[in-house]
Amino acid sequence: MKTTLHTHTATGYILFFAACCLLATVCRPLSAQTLSGTVTDAESRQPLEAVMLCVMRGQKTIDYALTDSKGHYSLPWRHNGDTLQLSASLLGYKREIRNVASAGRQDFGLHTASIVLKEVQIRGGRVQGRKDTVRYDLAQFASSKDVHIKDVLKRLPGVDVEESGQVKYKGKPIDHFLVEGMDVTGGRYNQVNNNLSAKAVKTAEIMENYQSVKALKDKINSDEVALNLKLDPKARDQWIVNATAGIGRSDNDAPWLWESGLNALQLGKGKQSIYSYKTNNCGKDLSTEQQMLTANNGLSVPLPAFLTQPGISAPLDKKRLLFNHTHTLNGNRMYKWKEEQTLRLQAGYTHDHIGQQRRNTQLYYQPTDTLLMDETYHYRLTTDAANLELHYEQNNARNYLANRFKVEGETGRGCSEELGQTLQTSQLSAGNHFHLLRNGESGTWELLSTVRYAYRPASLLLEEGKSRFEQHSLYTDNSATYLKKHNGFTHQYKAGVQGERATLKQPADFNASYLALYLTPYFQLERGRWMGNLSLPLKAQRYFSQQRSFLFFTPSLYLRFQPDYHWKFSCYGNLKRSAGDLTDLYPAPYRTDYRTWRNGNGLFPIATQQTYNLYGEYKNTVQEFFITASLTYSHTRRNTLMEQCLSEGTVSYTRRLQPNHSQNWNFKSNFSKGFYDWHLKTSLNLTLSRSTGKQLTNSLLQTYRHDHLQAEPKLIWSPVAGFEAEYHATLGYGGSKIGNDTRLTPLSDIVQRLHLTFGIGRLDLRLSGEHYRNELDAHTHLTTLLADASLVYKTKKWRLEARLNNLFNKKEYAYTLYSATQSSTSRLSRRPREGLVTVSRQL
Repeated sequence: MKTTLHTHTATGYILFFAACCLLATVCRPLSAQTLSGTVTDAESRQPLEAVMLCVMRGQKTIDYALTDSKGHYSLPWRHNGDTLQLSASLLGYKREIRNVASAGRQDFGLHTASIVLKEVQIRGGRVQGRKDTVRYDLAQFASSKDVHIKDVLKRLPGVDVEESGQVKYKGKPIDHFLVEGMDVTGGRYNQVNNNLSAKAVKTAEIMENYQSVKALKDKINSDEVALNLKLDPKARDQWIVNATAGIGRSDNDAPWLWESGLNALQLGKGKQSIYSYKTNNCGKDLSTEQQMLTANNGLSVPLPAFLTQPGISAPLDKKRLLFNHTHTLNGNRMYKWKEEQTLRLQAGYTHDHIGQQRRNTQLYYQPTDTLLMDETYHYRLTTDAANLELHYEQNNARNYLANRFKVEGETGRGCSEELGQTLQTSQLSAGNHFHLLRNGESGTWELLSTVRYAYRPASLLLEEGKSRFEQHSLYTDNSATYLKKHNGFTHQYKAGVQGERATLKQPADFNASYLALYLTPYFQLERGRWMGNLSLPLKAQRYFSQQRSFLFFTPSLYLRFQPDYHWKFSCYGNLKRSAGDLTDLYPAPYRTDYRTWRNGNGLFPIATQQTYNLYGEYKNTVQEFFITASLTYSHTRRNTLMEQCLSEGTVSYTRRLQPNHSQNWNFKSNFSKGFYDWHLKTSLNLTLSRSTGKQLTNSLLQTYRHDHLQAEPKLIWSPVAGFEAEYHATLGYGGSKIGNDTRLTPLSDIVQRLHLTFGIGRLDLRLSGEHYRNELDAHTHLTTLLADASLVYKTKKWRLEARLNNLFNKKEYAYTLYSATQSSTSRLSRRPREGLVTVSRQL
């Protein structure tokens, strides 16, 4: 068998091998010892927290540390032969300075000192930064208008809360959502965001470079971000129970509306519970409370599907277009013993019925002509989803043991009478993830084992017949790892076996099972402000039925420079080679909906991707200022291409042996600034992307280029106690070029949202307006103005709200999207004018 290596791929391998050699040459042993001790009050002998320990050469500070809650501190000592000064200082105590010539133990007993101040104004900061932790004092961000904790989080500088509830810090989704150091939801943290009272939380901590496994702390660098909520002592360990009931009217054919719920929370340091039931038909998406918003678990293994249910989406707030009947129920219980052992039990269920009236007009730009397809239909989708999870963890500085067992099931039935189509999908999966890690005298050993079984039946019922698919998947991944760190240099070696028995029973027996052996050497070097790591994964993979073997080498290199607390810069490079999955390898044609066919044509798709990233950030917690910028470039080479064939009413995609490549440039920037005196938070998210590639249509190859620019400014302003203004806009501009002759007119989309809240005693009046201006084509644009109003009366226990949505009764919305070699214009129905009255009580 002859193997051809493209020039770009070979160049990538050479670069990574050169980087490996360069890293190896600088891995000289470093003399790293420790200077540590305890700081106490000289009179009471009680430990002192947040004491600043500074190592100084003359008047210049060259290193520092802060004591923890037990008064302990630790500093690396790399100054053999030098006599330096070590100072201990804390407000309210006399500063003490000592001469230190070597590593060892230095304990301090500080004496109190009186402070005489002139006429000054003392103001505590709302945001405090210490090494990798940023602490927000929520009492200075919250207002009497806030209901749940998510209402406060969105005001924090550097933090954003998406419409889905996902929390981002400096534009990056958080990896862990903790309450009092415990992850009671297992990543489904909307169950906290949407139920925990804003008044119950005292502070919020953002922890960067968060290492959840204590035994790996200071051994393996982590770029994960954790958010930890610390409760008010009055709310800790107390049951917080809330009940809501509401009824209303609508201008559509089903005029009655309802909204109700009951939730109970008990959150403490030793045990935590969250129980909740909610239902509504007024457009609130409750399914997000069961969604995983983080991906920090060992069972997130992708499972491909032949048939998938189309979703309901548009560049419009989901509550405006979601016609639903939804019920959701969840229960979470978590126990903690001896600060290191936890047990979490979790279960959830959601029933969702949604509908939508829609019209789609799609233009396919072919090398010789343009084809138009138009459809108008009413779509209904009913889903039932359930999950059950049991997670045990023992986590200390020497050992780590975790076992996570999870069962998930989901069924969906989508139908459209106008299209003559009924699509049924189901999925049942059960998996277990085992993780064992132990620190020994010579190094660290780690064992990982993941097993998952999944069954996925699906069927497509059309007027001309029924197609049925029955997938089975048994996946496993088992590995052993050895790690050792010495003088700032970490080397880790991981070896394992991975395999999947992937079969399709209907419409015809097909097998895409494989077995892989892999070895992953990993090297990490820390030297002062620099940190770098090099990963060299090598995998040998065999597909049995296809009689194909592959050797995948996917090296990556990461370098980080952090000159001080405020600045951070990094660069990353990765080379990845991958093969197709079950749906890619299936050789026979099959239908995915009433007009679309797919055919793998018996070919084996292989992709080689190079990815490079440059990143920089600046943060100043005193000034409440955060900014990040990231530039990413990726280049992908493939040996096959899907040919698109169009005819009246049908679209078919057939895999062809056609070498091709695509490129993508992406620039992202996130800016956030808080103004303490003005009670103002501003932020701006900016995205600029360019994608180029090739499309094969009716045997003719044409190139395409798609450009898109999006800016998202936000503002939250509370100048006085009784007033708040919130502004959020999304400004988009994009166009496409297809071949040499077709240039699609760039289109702009503008969405502006303004929310004003006025408070008078126990009354709050909230007015909301949304402005949409969408260009549908070069000559047509649509301008829409929506408005809502609500009035809230609240006491200590009761909350009564009357709201009126879509005051102008606008019932239609339209937008146009470009993708590769086509444009799509959609017109869909919106929720009409609606009125709803809800009553809430804290029990």
